[in-house]
Amino acid sequence: MGTIIDGGFILTVAHGVVGQTRNQITTVKGETFEATIAAIDIDLDLALLKIELVTESQLSTPLRLAAAKPGERVSFVAFDDQEQFIREAKIKRRLRINTQDIYLKNKTSRPGLEVELEVNVGNSGGPLLNNSGEVVGIVWSTSRVVKNRSWATRSEAVTALLAAASTNASAINNKALACTG
Repeated sequence: MGTIIDGGFILTVAHGVVGQTRNQITTVKGETFEATIAAIDIDLDLALLKIELVTESQLSTPLRLAAAKPGERVSFVAFDDQEQFIREAKIKRRLRINTQDIYLKNKTSRPGLEVELEVNVGNSGGPLLNNSGEVVGIVWSTSRVVKNRSWATRSEAVTALLAAASTNASAINNKALACTG
């Protein structure tokens, strides 16, 4: 799962791309492109991919980032069995999520969203879109205890990652190894 955002990057979760020897992007139109990791943060579980030698017309329109508001109704966009679907969701609250990095080795705190939403395995990286079509969060987990409860990283967390990718600086927190578990 991933979303094309301003700058021509594909925003997704780090746990979906680390350790891959090859990353491919398949558009809703069915076109497939090779992508490289432009920046990654294993603490925030965010990654930016870049597709080279692609015209803007081959991709869908980039989405902008915006802040989520508690109580806001949003749409979750994901794929299930190669078919795109949209599921309605509600932002329960904005919070700091104390968790672990994607390797379950170090404690970290993410700017997060608690979302009233059912998420299935494989839906990680799907965006939460507000009524204006802006990305307010990226889903990375679902509750194992509370039904219809999921967690997303707020879009504001993407800013530093975009800065690193845009300047071709070495990606922040670049400890990408093969993911286990």
